[in-house]
Amino acid sequence: MEIGLEPKDAVDWSYRGEGAVNLVLAYTGSSPSFLGKMMRIQKMPNDGKEDNGNTSGNGLTSHEKVIWGECKELVSCQNKEIVEFLFVKHVMRPLLGHKHVNPGMRLLVAKEFLESVENIVTSQRPSWRADAASVDTNRNSVLLMDDLTLFAHGRVEDKPCLSVEIKPKCGFLPSSSFIAEENVIKKSITRFEMHQVLKLHDNEISEISEYDPLDLFSGSKDRIHKAIRALYATPQNNFRVFLNGSLVFGGLGGGTCKTTSKVEQDFEHLLKDIIKTKDGSRANHFIELVAETVYTSGVLDHLLDVQKLDKYNIEGAVHVYYDLINQPCRVCKELEKSKTSSTSQFSSMHSIPMAEKVNVLKEFLISATAKDCSVMISFRSTDAVISRSSSHSNLHLESAKQEFDYKVHFIDLDMRPLKKMEVYYELDKKIMNTYLEMVKKKEARGERRAQRQCF
Repeated sequence: MEIGLEPKDAVDWSYRGEGAVNLVLAYTGSSPSFLGKMMRIQKMPNDGKEDNGNTSGNGLTSHEKVIWGECKELVSCQNKEIVEFLFVKHVMRPLLGHKHVNPGMRLLVAKEFLESVENIVTSQRPSWRADAASVDTNRNSVLLMDDLTLFAHGRVEDKPCLSVEIKPKCGFLPSSSFIAEENVIKKSITRFEMHQVLKLHDNEISEISEYDPLDLFSGSKDRIHKAIRALYATPQNNFRVFLNGSLVFGGLGGGTCKTTSKVEQDFEHLLKDIIKTKDGSRANHFIELVAETVYTSGVLDHLLDVQKLDKYNIEGAVHVYYDLINQPCRVCKELEKSKTSSTSQFSSMHSIPMAEKVNVLKEFLISATAKDCSVMISFRSTDAVISRSSSHSNLHLESAKQEFDYKVHFIDLDMRPLKKMEVYYELDKKIMNTYLEMVKKKEARGERRAQRQCF
């Protein structure tokens, strides 16, 4: 395959956003080959600490090769970028549905192209992102994908396209018997709610969101509507809206904490060519449109099934991780030292056959991808006659008396490194400690208030 992009082509790609691992750029040039496309470019931490442990040429550790061994093409591949592509194609796509997952294609690029991209986009990135990581200019390829914020690809679209990106997070409460007694609150309070407390404590957000993932995944039209309204009110990094590929609502990197009346007023105006209703009502119709589509499409049912592959919670799965990498279990040592929990309950995890341990870890890592992916929903208005003959799904929004074509895709389906098991466990502890400390403080304040009322 010949190199597809040279340094001179970098000016035709604009910054769209980024996650922890990849930068996302959208095509703004005029080449028919790239119209309606976007690319994902891998990043490299600026501190240089990209330690993958015992890795082979493809970036997989020997233990990861055991976990993904059933997919021969994946473990035999000698290119890290292609490994990521093959993971989406062979692991996540069959689980979530071929219709809703586009794995993209690999495109060879020159090193100088990546260097030019780095120079161009640095000033457009959130400073905390730019300080943490840069474009990995040692790669020789990028992932080329359809730009899902546009409805038509490879041609100019005459009708405006509205796209909504939702990061649903974990949609169920764990019930694992391996959850420690002191952490039993996990079984009744969502991970999202508890993590919000930690983010507020660490000044990552300015206020706690009212969003409850259980509402979004409930299958109830009213609860889904409640969830979308909460995301609209406090988008953070969980809710973004694009108009014809340009971000018009929500934040680029760190997210937007609260939707002010000024933001809502501007958004109302931007919706005028999509939702043909009177001023002051479009945002409400928009929320209803998104909620109706989530409910009608049923795609979150598939996502929830994949998330529920995590049957043991990190408190159980982390034990088999140490067995697989053939190291003494640090968690058992920690628990023995603290004497807060007995290690006897984990002996069953340590004693299961290695094949079962591998499966536990594989399902946990797949679930971790599903818990942190995003859903992209794209809309364009149409009329009833065209809608009936369209190859796309369609929806009638009764309150606005309008017809819409829509399509739904899952994005950000990156493979989770096995070494992140330790990171997941430490983050889980931090979330639990911060949340339980907040609960104790609330209870103490309640007791003091009750005592004062007695006098």
